[in-house]
Amino acid sequence: MDMLVVASSFVLVALPFFMVGGLAVQIRAELGLSETSFGAAVTIGFLTAALSAPFCGRIADRIGPRATVYLGCAICITSLAGLGLLAGGFGALAGLLALAGIGVALADTGLAVLVTRAIPIHRQGVAFGIKEASIPASTLVAGLAVPSIALTVGWRWGFAAGVLPMAVVLVRLPRIRISPPPTPPATREAGPDSISPPRRTALLLAAVGAALGTTAGSGAGIFITDSAVAMGIGPAIAGLLLATGSLAGIATRVATGILADRSGGPQFRLIALMLAGGAFAMALGATGNTALLVLATVGAFTGGWAWTGIFYLSLVRTSPKRPGAVAGIGSAALGLGNAAGPFLFGLVAGSVSYGAAWLGAGLVAAVASVLMAVARRHF
Repeated sequence: MDMLVVASSFVLVALPFFMVGGLAVQIRAELGLSETSFGAAVTIGFLTAALSAPFCGRIADRIGPRATVYLGCAICITSLAGLGLLAGGFGALAGLLALAGIGVALADTGLAVLVTRAIPIHRQGVAFGIKEASIPASTLVAGLAVPSIALTVGWRWGFAAGVLPMAVVLVRLPRIRISPPPTPPATREAGPDSISPPRRTALLLAAVGAALGTTAGSGAGIFITDSAVAMGIGPAIAGLLLATGSLAGIATRVATGILADRSGGPQFRLIALMLAGGAFAMALGATGNTALLVLATVGAFTGGWAWTGIFYLSLVRTSPKRPGAVAGIGSAALGLGNAAGPFLFGLVAGSVSYGAAWLGAGLVAAVASVLMAVARRHF
């Protein structure tokens, strides 16, 4: 049941962004937003999450994971309600997503601390995988909301989807037993609180690689339904395409977490390989072929964007005594990528084409793969 709370919490905090992405066609049409302005609104939200993440990580270490997760979830449920009731233009959309960004930063770092203190160390990989699988779970909900809600009763009703995960958090989170984190034997001799120059270099390379990787993944993920519609696919089928990619991403995040628990240690080599595969898949989306777009979607969600769970796990394994602080660094890197991705993808799609945007995402993912491989050598 601890895993259920982890998953439900992050489904909830990720919903504002990815529900907006899944309902992009309907939201842009009603609010009169271009691809660029829509991407800019999402970017503001992700950027807020990135800038506040290091501070929120220190808060999580200080006040504890339970209070931090509660606060983050409360902020995000407020954002969801506001998006459904109040969003009437660019300013309101951007402001409500910025509010959601603060909730994401709090809940994300709080959940990282929660995993290290409430989940046995030999199961933390799958726990982080489930936590990060909540992101494609949110896009799955968003994808299914297109044919079932947006095309029937209207897109604003889709934001009520946060009620169920919020109920799970309220019921189950108080019952989780939280204890001090154990220190893995592999890190005792190295001194987890000391940061040597090679280790600082490795953290910097990994953070930059993570930022670039999520730039590619988030841009493609937010604009999948718009891309599909632009290539001639109907809105309902486009929503189901998003749901398909989301399911593949969920399975991959959990599977890589299980693999990380079995192999032990940081997983930067696996992250580099996944990003390389994601880069190739995203390049397929540049062809304009609808069948290859399906492969690009699945590849983007599996290789290009499913490594974030083992990324958090790898960071925590390098600094187990300060999980909130190091998770804040990871959240900041991922948040910067999430902020840049939708804006840049929307900018290229609006000014050039969706094919060019997919190709650019593939190139960025390839660079991220190289940086992760180099970071592994420094750790």
